[in-house]
Amino acid sequence: MSSKFSNAEESPGFMLWQVTNIWQKAIRKALDPFELTHPQFVLLFSCKWLHDKNDHTDITQVQLAQHVQMDVNVTSQVLRTLEKKGYIERRPHPKDSRANVILITKSGDEIASHAVQAVEEEDRAFFSGLGEDIGHLNRLLKQLAHR
Repeated sequence: MSSKFSNAEESPGFMLWQVTNIWQKAIRKALDPFELTHPQFVLLFSCKWLHDKNDHTDITQVQLAQHVQMDVNVTSQVLRTLEKKGYIERRPHPKDSRANVILITKSGDEIASHAVQAVEEEDRAFFSGLGEDIGHLNRLLKQLAHR
């Protein structure tokens, strides 16, 4: 086998893979009581967050997908499920016939508000071992996300 790494823990990609899987398992457990998958939570809460941040201006499906860095088609599929659950509504954009506006319903707003507490609590527990290094980790992750 040819690899430049003599130990798997030397590979940043492999280590990121392992940590991501461990973290996602913890997040799934935190979201179980809300009957939300992680992608459903991310889109639902991001919809709420963007609406609140932008003074409740219309958020399109494409803007939401770009915000979470998710494929537009996958975003559409997840939003379809959230719509069936009654957490969001998709309506035609008033000025762009090709776009949908995403609106969060009252029940969607409530579940997103409760679920984010569970997710943030799990994040605090998961990353607590880093102590003050959490800021450094965030800077490195931003650097990778925006390259």
